[in-house]
Amino acid sequence: MRTSTKIALLFTGIWFLGKYCFFYFQLFQSTEKYPIQVMWNILCLLLAMSVGSLIEKRKEIRSESSALGDIKSILGIGMIYTLIVGGLIYVYYAKIDPAYNENQIAVIQESMEKLVDNPVELKKFKEARPEFEALSKEEILRKSAESIKPWYQASTVMTISLLGMLMLSVINSLVLTIIYRRLLFRQAK
Repeated sequence: MRTSTKIALLFTGIWFLGKYCFFYFQLFQSTEKYPIQVMWNILCLLLAMSVGSLIEKRKEIRSESSALGDIKSILGIGMIYTLIVGGLIYVYYAKIDPAYNENQIAVIQESMEKLVDNPVELKKFKEARPEFEALSKEEILRKSAESIKPWYQASTVMTISLLGMLMLSVINSLVLTIIYRRLLFRQAK
């Protein structure tokens, strides 16, 4: 197994350990503080890609390396991290903390109830969405609950996380390649 793969696995484990500690000690669990957990994931992804590629880059012969090869190897590290973390995100939201998504749905439903109880806001809502014009308050609440639930399933959260981490991996691989080629591992002319 390549060293960069081991580094990706190491940072995946570090990410999951941190995520589980956040859950166990109830740190950053509120909606307002949840972006800190997302930043934790981004930090671990960036560290996995940069440390793994730095170790690989130190071993290679600089005259034989190309920018495209660097992007490919850095992106490979990011993909390993992304796929494993995506699976762990599914396990986390399906088995470890399914109450988080249920809580998010309840918060949104509560805000919808406040909206339909306020006549002025309800009128604005119906004007903005003509499909709700002829519906009663109860029907609006039922339809909004039906439309919200698919977005807060573990598989949907995993899919969106995979897409986000994939895009971040591509951007990180390009930026790290530029940094390594222009600053750290400059070839003598």
